[in-house]
Amino acid sequence: MEIGNLSQNQIITTFGPGSIIDAKEDSVMGLDINYWNNDGEEYRRIYFNKLASYLGVRYFLEPKQGKNSFPVIIFPDWHVCSNIKCNLVFQLSESVTGNPEIYDSKGPRCPDCDFRAYPSRFIMFCENGHIDEFPYREYLHGGKTQCEGKIRLRSASYTSSLSSLILSCDNESCKARKTMGDALLKATFSDYSCKGRHAHRPSNPNDKCSADLIPSLRGATNVYFSIVRSALEIPPWSDKIFQRVEKMKVEIDNYIEDKKIEAELDDEVFDYEKAQMRGLKVAYRKLEENLMTFEKFIEIYKKIAEGASEYSEIKESEYNSILNHKALSKNYSSFLASEEDLPDYLKIYFTRLIRIEKVREIMALKGFTRASFPDPDNDNFASVVNLAGKDTGWLPAVRTSGEGIFLELNREEIENWLSNFDSKAISEIYDNEYRKHVESKGWEYRQNRDLVYVLLHSLSHALIRELSLRSGYSTTELQERIYYSENMCGLLIYTASGDSEGTLGGLEEMGKINNFQDVLINALKNALICSADPGCLKTYPGNENLNGAGCHACLMIPETACENGNRLLDRRTIVPTQEKNFKGYFEKLVREVCGISL
Repeated sequence: MEIGNLSQNQIITTFGPGSIIDAKEDSVMGLDINYWNNDGEEYRRIYFNKLASYLGVRYFLEPKQGKNSFPVIIFPDWHVCSNIKCNLVFQLSESVTGNPEIYDSKGPRCPDCDFRAYPSRFIMFCENGHIDEFPYREYLHGGKTQCEGKIRLRSASYTSSLSSLILSCDNESCKARKTMGDALLKATFSDYSCKGRHAHRPSNPNDKCSADLIPSLRGATNVYFSIVRSALEIPPWSDKIFQRVEKMKVEIDNYIEDKKIEAELDDEVFDYEKAQMRGLKVAYRKLEENLMTFEKFIEIYKKIAEGASEYSEIKESEYNSILNHKALSKNYSSFLASEEDLPDYLKIYFTRLIRIEKVREIMALKGFTRASFPDPDNDNFASVVNLAGKDTGWLPAVRTSGEGIFLELNREEIENWLSNFDSKAISEIYDNEYRKHVESKGWEYRQNRDLVYVLLHSLSHALIRELSLRSGYSTTELQERIYYSENMCGLLIYTASGDSEGTLGGLEEMGKINNFQDVLINALKNALICSADPGCLKTYPGNENLNGAGCHACLMIPETACENGNRLLDRRTIVPTQEKNFKGYFEKLVREVCGISL
């Protein structure tokens, strides 16, 4: 099945294993990575142990398109004949036209009239990541039935309403007839149980699942949310010598594993340190002479082998490397950063403004969820469908070069800001609602989401919306990284949507102080007013809503650009508003520079 031209980035972010892809002739689903052709010849390996160790794999492979490289399966199996005189609803796998020879040459065809057929627009899935066919026969007959009559789906009018679609049975003794108006109501399928099917693993048995079924249209955005974990290759990790040792670490690990197996077969006690040292010596001999000393080789190996057990460790490492960019050698071809001198009036709010002229990012696909956007700090909750990385030892990933703007906020000014209003009570509202949301999804509550996080996140979105108008990149091409903990208080807005050669330079150009001042002021001006006010302005978190004064009209951006699914946003944290319970962090700046006082 020819699925068209999918880029590597699309396979990682949008159309990975488990997603539904509209191919040229049909609808298909990408298979799990253990079905891919992984003989190593078709893929290029990426080595970055800090991210790989966190994800529980040894290395990454760049995906490629092709029947073996990225295999797919037909999904959904139900199809509808396009002939308005026929409109037969049938399962392709049970039809003669589903024969590979016929299908590959003609595509999906109706077994009755040989007209082209199109895939069912209706599917079923659950919050645990399972997905299945829409039960047409059961829906038509009101439950389980013995009727095997032919089913047809016709339109009764020229409207686009689902109620105008009529599902009917040809069986003379049955003649069941029903509109599709209730086909997307959960209540319609309250008596049905999830079969626990993972269509992207066709040879696996079904899971046991008690979750409610969710009827949906095939192209709905909540059918598939990819879980992508990324890391910036900032020195020393991007150094060529480190890259060589990264690659050799896999060989050393293989050597140690082989020696362990030999010891088990010979009923001997396995000496890990001895095997490791021998593996290091064997690997070192493969290096060019005078590249580095053996002691330096061991030092780099140990630093790489430390890896990371928490995602926060990766972010803290990036944060510190960016802040200490001046201490890094200018010889690194994959990382280049420049400090901007802040004017006095901005030093109140920011301590650092750094233009990231060049940076390399690795994005790895860990798995996916259905129904709700995954939490950025939770990777192992029940509803995550992990790819078969533990079985294969690798995950699909891409390496791209990009650019960005890094900001560190002034912690002293943040403390002053928080002391000017009842910030503790509002922080508790946000954190409590976030905790409820996390626990309702069966996730683990790991990190406090207080008002400072909301400030950083809201500022990031306001800047992204303004930068998209000036930098030459749309909001879908920009991304954010929020750095917030006891040791971090900053944000990075970057793009890594270009090819391996890099991007256009328009974003980091906006980081130059003369340009950044205009970007910031205009972003704050735009945040003052929302077309949804006063409703937006009066909103507080609650009833499954994690946002305050933040909606699609003022702060939200595409979910591919946001690391938190457009959650925890409130423009009242950044600008002055008529809401007296808040004080905006930039209230003084807006009053003095913009001449606006509320």
